[in-house]
Amino acid sequence: MNAKKQRIGAMSRHGLRPGGKALIGAAVVWSLAWKGASLWRAARNDSKPWFVTLLLSNTLGALDAIYLFAVDRHGRSERRVERAILAATGEPEQLWHSDET
Repeated sequence: MNAKKQRIGAMSRHGLRPGGKALIGAAVVWSLAWKGASLWRAARNDSKPWFVTLLLSNTLGALDAIYLFAVDRHGRSERRVERAILAATGEPEQLWHSDET
């Protein structure tokens, strides 16, 4: 009976050991950091579908990392190429609409 009390005493009120609490805390901090960075970038890029998807998903940073390193990087390289073409041709950037006239 005494051994059972010691095992229960080693666990916290919610049934987690102190190491388990630290692991959950680290996962929360990790997920919030990725979530914050990806939501900020999606909002800055005015990408509403990605913003909503990232906001509603909880994948411990996996989907957020995919957006930051794959999807957004591809979009940034396209914008970089477009700026280089505009600089080479001397055309002004079309700020308020994306359709060519």
